[in-house]
Amino acid sequence: MKKIIAAALVLALVAGSAYAAEWNFYGEAMIYTVWSETDEIDGDDGHTQFAEGLYEAAAIGAEVKVSDELTAGFEYGTADGVADIVLLYGEWDFGSGILTVGRALSPINVAYSNQLVAGEEEDLGLGGFGDFDQSEITQLKLTFGGFSIALINPEKDAWVAVDELNNNADTYETQAVIPMIALCYKAEFDKGEAQVSGGYNTFEIDDNEDIDAYAIGLGSQLNFGALGVFATFVWGQNIGNLATGTATGYEGLAIYNGNNVYDCESIGGTIGVIFNVNDMLTLEAGYGYIHDEIDDNAWTGNESNIAQSYYLQAAITLAPGVTVTPEVGMIDEREAGQNETLYFGAAWAISF
Repeated sequence: MKKIIAAALVLALVAGSAYAAEWNFYGEAMIYTVWSETDEIDGDDGHTQFAEGLYEAAAIGAEVKVSDELTAGFEYGTADGVADIVLLYGEWDFGSGILTVGRALSPINVAYSNQLVAGEEEDLGLGGFGDFDQSEITQLKLTFGGFSIALINPEKDAWVAVDELNNNADTYETQAVIPMIALCYKAEFDKGEAQVSGGYNTFEIDDNEDIDAYAIGLGSQLNFGALGVFATFVWGQNIGNLATGTATGYEGLAIYNGNNVYDCESIGGTIGVIFNVNDMLTLEAGYGYIHDEIDDNAWTGNESNIAQSYYLQAAITLAPGVTVTPEVGMIDEREAGQNETLYFGAAWAISF
């Protein structure tokens, strides 16, 4: 009898907690179908290839309101077809500000493009082509109005090492004594928003070399009735070591060859136009550019890498929550010593 009473009390407590919180679930099933053709550097033109798969952006999650002061949320994505945690956070509104604990959107989120299809790559969004975006990341974050600052686990294992110079990269030792810092100020107004974000990260490698990463990103999105425009700008040193890389061969990373550190300076930006034709059709065109340069790098003999991407898409709403988005675009990494890919495809999504 005591066990029955105890079980009933536990169920009552669980039911009471569930009843007290407001749970708003959401989800989106999203796949890509795409044809792509890649021209190889110093090689033959590639054959046309078809691919179909589930976007990592396909997700299921919930927003939770416990009280006026406490809110939370979670989201599972589908990286490689396997459920993974994209968001898992709690927020406490203590009056003068908000404390966020967990995996949430970073203050470094200077990205507006909706680019979707690029070969078998997923929801690219001009990622690495001139944006500045840490996306979702584990953090402690404080927000005061339009200003936010976060402490993040330092990136300290992200340098580039060349196998032929030192084939035991896993023996390198690193030490970080302060967290990575990310901050942003965002101003919202009737016509859109503008923001400035920055980040800093530092760690020591092999007890004799420091790798310092810092960057600043600017961005704005403006709406003029049916017409919208966006633009971003990023500049920094070793921004790949801020967990926000570039699309060039260097990926915005510092290079360590076992003796010296070569810093990577990156500069780039994006620009785009969005036009809402009607409730069923939205057109978008965008362009992104990034330039990486390694300082004093006589070691590789190739100090400069450039990559760019551009696209045109048409988002079509077939019914509430049902969309298909055809897109044609180019991923041009020839000046980075890589490939050039022309693609045409579509993203298919049903939200629920």
